[in-house]
Amino acid sequence: MDSATHHCLMHKVLSSKVLRPYWLTLQVVCVWLLALGLSGYALADTDATENAEFDWYVTLEKNIRTASWRKLSSLEEQIEQHQEHPLYAYLLRAKINRNFTYANRREVEQFLNDYEGLPVVSGMRKRWLKYLASKNHFHSLARNYRTGMGAELTCHYLRHQIKQVDDPEPYIQQVTGLWLHGKSQPDNCDPLFWMWRKAGYLTPELAFTRISMAAKQGERKLATYLKRFLPTEQQYLANAWLAVMRNKNQANTSRLFPLKYPEQEAEILVWAIEKLAWQSPLKAVDAYNKWDEKAVFSVPQQHVLRRAISLSMTIDDLPEAPTWLDKANVAGVNDDVVQWHVAYLLRSESWQEIVAVIDQAPEALQQEDFFRYWRARAYEALGQSGQANTVYQALAQERHYYGFVASARLNQTPTFGHEPAQRNADVINTVASHPAAVRAKALWTLQNYTQARREWRYLLSQLSTEEVTQAGILAHEWGWHSRAIVSFAQSGYWDDVERRFPLAHASQFETAAQEHGISQPLAMAIARRESSFMSDAVSTAGATGLMQVLPSTARYLNKRRVSRNTLFQPEANVGYGAQYLRYLTDKLGNNDVLISASYNAGWRKVLAWLPEDNSVPMDIWIENIPYRETRDYVKAVMAYREIYAMQLNAPSPFFVSLLGASAPSFDEIESHMTGSAAETCTATC
Repeated sequence: MDSATHHCLMHKVLSSKVLRPYWLTLQVVCVWLLALGLSGYALADTDATENAEFDWYVTLEKNIRTASWRKLSSLEEQIEQHQEHPLYAYLLRAKINRNFTYANRREVEQFLNDYEGLPVVSGMRKRWLKYLASKNHFHSLARNYRTGMGAELTCHYLRHQIKQVDDPEPYIQQVTGLWLHGKSQPDNCDPLFWMWRKAGYLTPELAFTRISMAAKQGERKLATYLKRFLPTEQQYLANAWLAVMRNKNQANTSRLFPLKYPEQEAEILVWAIEKLAWQSPLKAVDAYNKWDEKAVFSVPQQHVLRRAISLSMTIDDLPEAPTWLDKANVAGVNDDVVQWHVAYLLRSESWQEIVAVIDQAPEALQQEDFFRYWRARAYEALGQSGQANTVYQALAQERHYYGFVASARLNQTPTFGHEPAQRNADVINTVASHPAAVRAKALWTLQNYTQARREWRYLLSQLSTEEVTQAGILAHEWGWHSRAIVSFAQSGYWDDVERRFPLAHASQFETAAQEHGISQPLAMAIARRESSFMSDAVSTAGATGLMQVLPSTARYLNKRRVSRNTLFQPEANVGYGAQYLRYLTDKLGNNDVLISASYNAGWRKVLAWLPEDNSVPMDIWIENIPYRETRDYVKAVMAYREIYAMQLNAPSPFFVSLLGASAPSFDEIESHMTGSAAETCTATC
């Protein structure tokens, strides 16, 4: 018996009443696999433009979307001829989308119910409910409603149910959660809120809570409106919120905070002073001292404010920073206060104090890589080489930034710890034959990447940990690198280095690196960090493709418009990304740390972070990058760079050179930029 037959029979055995809603999907997959004589992973080399199995689907799906109403009905028979295909449900969806009307409600709702919980109906139920609401079909809306559909639809549902039932109380009680929101809710919720208030559910405590939520989200208009729901003697609390929203320094104004309701006033003050701390830490100190003397703040609130003041002072390198770090670094404080305390002491290389700060940290925190490494560095600087080497040796056995730095300090070859997951053919076959895996592979082949990823996410949710690892192997064999990376991360199998750091698009990276004179391992490390090799990735800022290139950056570098579709093409994207790395190299010198930091945060910010002279060791400068995202990014990219250098058989002395390097001064880089006559990119670069 071949594997496809075996797994289809297993699916049939499992098709109990519990699984009956999914039996059609299982049956479809089995018929399709058996008809082709394939197990699921035999599609690895399928190309949608060359394989007739997918050509018919592309043609039919397009015809469904574009055919006239008269011709659409003639496609019914063609659609039904493909019930055996795993993408049959997607053809049905395309057909239903052409007639998404109340007159066709039976077919629409049958489809939603048949495939409920599966990715093929993603977003459809919400769209159907919105349509029903727009046509005032609230009975149908209530019948099809599910939780989590958003405020507008939930308000329609609750209003309908309250009218229909003898005891509306359980539904009215649900309104509280809708009303407690920092933004204005949809207009159709207003009658529901009126009924809720009339029923006596709105209390002063709830009113103040929502005013606070609105204020923290910058909703002045809503906060002003909600003021009316406070008792007269408490309305000054809304005025205080409005005042500090306009000007955080109003936290220093005594008349706004008479301490008649100290708990509520403390919440306002904490928010305002924390925001003020990042704008003007010295003014925040005045406000903090003013109210702390009156015992306004709880201990957790003190921690919040001392953290904000101390970190802001540390980043700005103010002389008061050590005093406030000492005040902030107490039991129960956020971990980043301890980390910044160490980072601040690193600037002056105060090694004895560094050891003391780490020793005072919670035991679990002391075991984190950052603290282990810097304790060892302090030991080394204090002449305690034996203790330092013990820690270095332990770190050097690990595969991360600090492990690679520790290896360099010991003059040892880095430990990559590659232990590939063992391929289990039986489990692979089971995973490959899962309906979601078959659909995901087909959609990926058709370059419907978003829907393919939804199917893969659903697949992983149905698998055991071992099966998820095997799914990672399967995705790697298909060449679907982003899903392999995601799968290994979800299963927690970190040591399959070659599959987690694939040589994806290696030839394109090699060509681009040679053309622009940049490091191929660095370029691949950046792509791995930026997109996990997802060619259609788009960030909220608009960065696109493998190397997350902004269209504006590509346009600037090439003096012509570059479309987003062009940036979706791996070869083009890698080329533009490499060109931008060359641009940064020309500006900043051949310094991979500064280049990677600039790729993440922008080169202008990196220039502002450089020291006045070049006396700051590079590893200490990295720890003092103000943005946590950029600090973590630089460390990750440097570690990935080392891994890709190993993968490409191009070992690099990067971490050894890092140990002896100092961060260049601002003047040094400015001189380099002037000397090279490098052009200046716009802020979007």
